[in-house]
Amino acid sequence: MPNAVKVFFSYSHKDEALRDELATHLSMMKRQGVIEAWHDREISAGSEWANAIDENLEVADIILLLVSANFLASDYCYDKEMTRAMERHETKEARVIPIILKPTDWNGAPFSKLQALPKNAKPITTWPDQDEAFLNVAQGIRRVVEDIAKSKSSSSTAAGTTTPATSTPAATSGGLTERQRRRLEQERDALEQQYELINTKLSRLRQAYSIETDVSVKFKLEKQIQENETELKQLDRQLEEIEQKLL
Repeated sequence: MPNAVKVFFSYSHKDEALRDELATHLSMMKRQGVIEAWHDREISAGSEWANAIDENLEVADIILLLVSANFLASDYCYDKEMTRAMERHETKEARVIPIILKPTDWNGAPFSKLQALPKNAKPITTWPDQDEAFLNVAQGIRRVVEDIAKSKSSSSTAAGTTTPATSTPAATSGGLTERQRRRLEQERDALEQQYELINTKLSRLRQAYSIETDVSVKFKLEKQIQENETELKQLDRQLEEIEQKLL
């Protein structure tokens, strides 16, 4: 995915479960090919882990700082990854987004001047429904991804601009007019929102199923889970069709 926005996770291994949950909530963007997410668990056996981290940190478009007391206490996270991330942010080579996982005193940290997620920098673990917190984070990241993607597209267009011989109605590379493209993008955005809502509902149903002891209730929950999974598959197909048209 050469045009995908590269996302780097900087986190403490003690917060790995929360990192996994965030990655799950970014899965829609990964499916669409708009992001490539990387963290140190991607390092293959026999590789030099420090070099692999440095290489991916240097090419990342977005660097997510998963903030907790564990993160702040980690010399590697704070002194190495976070410091380099902020340097790249200051030179506008990358965008740094603090994600507040757990309550901790991060006032005065180099990243404290940046807009954090979720909204109001409320730690994810303090939300009554953590799925809503992760959804809020995912939506915030999507907005940044779209900004970066537009910037990349504009730069690419400017670099390859030539003076047209004739003036014709604007059409995209896929043969779509701008109006058709906008309609497809609006349809895609609506489907993505629907996908995220159903995915959140599905997470709640699975959680309820895992703790339910009544057999009849579990049966009903299982049926609802299957229905939601079917809906997600249908939305996947619809979104894939739209993405193909937009290529």
